[in-house]
Amino acid sequence: MVGTSMSPQSRQQPGCACEQCRKRKLRCDRQRPQCGTCAEAGIACEVNTNRQARGPKKGDLKALRSRIVALERRLSVDFGENLMINGGLDASNPDSCHLGIDSALEQNVAQVPSLYDAAPGAWENRTHVQLPITPPQPAETLPFFRFPPSPPSSSNRVLIDDLMRTDLDMLYFDRVHPNIPIFNQSRYFAHSRLIVETGHPNHQVCLQYAMWTLAMALSSQFDNYRDLLYRETKQMLEALEAGEEEDMGMVPIEHVQSWLLVTFYEFTRANFRRGWTSAGRAFRLVQLANLHVVDSPDSMSQGDDLVLLEERRRTFWVAYCLDRFINIRRDNLPLTLTEEAICTRLPSPDMAFQSGHPIPGCFLSEVIGSTDHSFLSTLAESVVITTLCSRANSHCHASRAERRYGCPPADFWLRHEWLDGMLARRLGFMMADYSVASPPLTSDPMLLFTFMMAEATLINLSNVAAETSLDGALHGQIEPGNAVGETRRRTLDAAVEITRLVRAHEQIGYFKAHIFLPSALLLGVSCLGIAQHHNLKTTSEVRPVFPVTGAGARSGVDAGRETEMVTGLEGGIGHGRGEDRVAAGEAAAAREHQDQYEPALRSCLNTLRKMQSFNNLARSHLSLLE
Repeated sequence: MVGTSMSPQSRQQPGCACEQCRKRKLRCDRQRPQCGTCAEAGIACEVNTNRQARGPKKGDLKALRSRIVALERRLSVDFGENLMINGGLDASNPDSCHLGIDSALEQNVAQVPSLYDAAPGAWENRTHVQLPITPPQPAETLPFFRFPPSPPSSSNRVLIDDLMRTDLDMLYFDRVHPNIPIFNQSRYFAHSRLIVETGHPNHQVCLQYAMWTLAMALSSQFDNYRDLLYRETKQMLEALEAGEEEDMGMVPIEHVQSWLLVTFYEFTRANFRRGWTSAGRAFRLVQLANLHVVDSPDSMSQGDDLVLLEERRRTFWVAYCLDRFINIRRDNLPLTLTEEAICTRLPSPDMAFQSGHPIPGCFLSEVIGSTDHSFLSTLAESVVITTLCSRANSHCHASRAERRYGCPPADFWLRHEWLDGMLARRLGFMMADYSVASPPLTSDPMLLFTFMMAEATLINLSNVAAETSLDGALHGQIEPGNAVGETRRRTLDAAVEITRLVRAHEQIGYFKAHIFLPSALLLGVSCLGIAQHHNLKTTSEVRPVFPVTGAGARSGVDAGRETEMVTGLEGGIGHGRGEDRVAAGEAAAAREHQDQYEPALRSCLNTLRKMQSFNNLARSHLSLLE
């Protein structure tokens, strides 16, 4: 039998692996002009054909060995001479033990770490080299001298293994992303496999660390790592900014997103002052990155990828809402991102964005100024309601200033009626869009929070109307007592509705709750506390925000909001559902002893108590209430 000699097939494919696969230690298929891994991630595939040989240069080991021998000899000679001159070392005075090493020797010592820098990976494989070392000496006879600084080490960094990375990524998209939906998940996971952690910070690593930091804030699993990762993330972000050469250069979107996530973390786990300071930094970065004019005709980002363009829009609107949440929390703080300067479209529907084919939305001014029904994404609905809440807050300040300076109330009531009507329409549109939508309302924390903010806005509007009525601004058109009774009942109904939404939130857990949910709860608890103190009871039915069936939908919300209430404190009120006053009075009498506010008040307080362990806003609000 004649054997044929066949050369073994090489496992190494011809060609060079690309730089991205080398950094991630992935098997590169070496396809040109773009390998499969880079094509899937949508990044540039670069190949370096002029790679230098590995390992130290010729003669480096021999030169280092000779320097060490010369150093030991010189130290032993100088040490003996100093002992004979000084008669020994004084251990109580370390400064007296510093040996006078001449400049030549110091230069030799200073050159040692340069070899490490020249070939940092070479010494890890050379541990078997035997170097001549002198015998150990007693500690009290060793000289005191300063060694040159060591190369930077990563031993003080938080070590996150692959399993922890996976857990934190899943935790982020489960608990953080529903309320801060700024990332395309499939693109993030494709890019995260290619992120390389080097000795120097980069924007992608900072963003990933910021995401993990905020994910840890909403979990009890990583308490030991949370503060360490937070400090390291801020240090990397500040180091990146310190290394920027251009004052007004283009800001990477990852840098803006990182500071936004760090700001949310500080509001959750640090304190309000630190969060507000970081928020101001994030807002300025938003303006530097021109996120407020993404869809301007002169924008430089018009040619960007559609998914990246949508991420820029969503990043801006999250910052926009955060600016208003801070203003609502502390109404003496001014806004940074004003409506007048915005030329960015509202976010695309979530499903279209996650599928990679976002649909351009309309502008905020178009939604605010229109009375037509338009379907909006959950984030866009949150933007609109937050805008109305911010305008109601400004309306309250303006009304107080007008009363202080004796201005006529006509302007007040025009603004008030417009805001009240706009809020009623948006609530009706939201119920029409999301009453039978999938996922249901009770599983979407952002929708729950948006409805709570709408009810909180109604409380603000009702309170300022009551203040104006008591101040005599109605000029006898409506009796002040009747007006106060009307607004008080609307306020209490809204507070009870917030309580219903909070109870619905228990189904998905409070770790998924919006970070500023305690601010909406504070208004509801305050109103319920006042009602309990004065022993007041609402005479209208509790309005269900999310019906069990489509037939129970809140279709008459417009009429309910706009129906004139002309009864007094002790009488019944119409609620826009077709009930006459007799039926309303009978229903009020039947529920006289059941419609107590104490259970609702207790439910809201219990929610704040549950959230105070991981939300500083809940803790501060609870301290004010208790």
